[in-house]
Amino acid sequence: MDFESIFYFVLIITFIDIAYNIFMEKEGFTILRKNGLKLTKARMEIYAFLKDTVSHPSAFDVFENIKKKLPGISYATVYNVLNKFLEKGLIQELSSFDNKKRFDGNTEPHIHLICPECGRIEDVPFVNSKEKLEIIAKKRGWQIKKYDLNVYGIPKNYKKNKTL
Repeated sequence: MDFESIFYFVLIITFIDIAYNIFMEKEGFTILRKNGLKLTKARMEIYAFLKDTVSHPSAFDVFENIKKKLPGISYATVYNVLNKFLEKGLIQELSSFDNKKRFDGNTEPHIHLICPECGRIEDVPFVNSKEKLEIIAKKRGWQIKKYDLNVYGIPKNYKKNKTL
C-alpha cells in the first residue's frame, strides 16, 4: 500500500468510528456500555423504548411493543433485561394503583401524577412545595386526592440487619 491509500484508509476508519460514536451517544447506548452491559438488540430496543415513552409501561407492555421489532423475543428476556436495567439504575420501577410494576426511563428526580381509576401516570418536574404541585396539576387537568412521597437512602450509621 502506498501512503495515499493508507491515509484514506485511516481517514475512512476514523470517520466510521466518529459516526458510530455519534450514533451510540445519540441513541443513549453508551450508557449501557458504561454500566458494563453488552449491546444486544433486545437491550438496545428496550432501552430506546423506555427512554422514548412517557406511558410508564408494565413489563408486558414493553414485551408487546418490542416483539413488533424483534418477533423472536421472549417475555422472559424482556423481564430479565428490565431487572438488569433496574439493578444498574438505568430505569425506575413504580407500582401503580393495580399493583402492577411499571417502568420509567426517566431517572431524574420527578413526581408522578397517578390516576387510581384509569391507571394513567404522568411525569411532573420535581417541585419543592405542595402549592406549586397543585398549580401544575390543576393546569394539567388533575385534581389531587392524595400525596405519597418516598425517598430511599441509607443512613450514615447504617447497621446491617438492624430493625427498628
